[in-house]
Amino acid sequence: MFCGDAGFVGYPLWTKLILAKVDFLVRVGGNVSLLSEHADIQRLKDNVVLCWPKDKMRSGAKPLKLRLVKVKIGKTTMWMLTSVLNRTKLSIKQIVRYYKMRWGIEVEFRGLKQTLNKHKLSCRSSENVRAELEWSIIAMAFAELLGTRRQIQRKPKKNDDREYQIADRSLAETVRAIRTAMAAPDKKPERGTGLVDQLTEAIVQRYNNKTDKKSRYRPPNPDKKPLKDPDIRKINAVERKRLRELDFKTAA
Repeated sequence: MFCGDAGFVGYPLWTKLILAKVDFLVRVGGNVSLLSEHADIQRLKDNVVLCWPKDKMRSGAKPLKLRLVKVKIGKTTMWMLTSVLNRTKLSIKQIVRYYKMRWGIEVEFRGLKQTLNKHKLSCRSSENVRAELEWSIIAMAFAELLGTRRQIQRKPKKNDDREYQIADRSLAETVRAIRTAMAAPDKKPERGTGLVDQLTEAIVQRYNNKTDKKSRYRPPNPDKKPLKDPDIRKINAVERKRLRELDFKTAA
């Protein structure tokens, strides 16, 4: 199953996934327009909808029958769209679980763009850009594996009886340790400050933070706009006639 955020939307992308026999689960909002038997979005907590842009309808293309589900993850209420129509095959509980799993990929994206400073690639040709990106990802994965290998053998310190988890690994500290060792390869480090020791301790700071993140100051981001509800419209007579011509059953 392909699981994505609100940027992976659109009839062309979803059609290619369905034709490739790949189910998908994506978050949607005001950036998508859907058709339904009900015009009231509040009645669509878990219902079948149609994705059928007007240009596709005029060209004779069939609509995509999808399932729109309203879920709550943490304190955020959001809409999820999936090609899995059967509720027994993909329950709301599973939808929440899969979308939460996507966060690990987002952390890797952040590490690639910020920690490795690859938010902007240096090469000019498309061929070299691809090679630069691929080798950057390989380098990041290799660094993470080095750190993880040492950290799983790490003995817990006093007053810290929590078991090690992969999420505890700090990519920034791992890269810093490798760069320090590469900067002076002939220098003999002091005891406890070598590459192996630094990789072992390259974990995120552990603390119990119970404060509300909203209370922390953050400058406003003009590019980040709140994701509104999807644009749901009731199927009209013309569209219903086209559906009959295509021998396509309307949404349940």
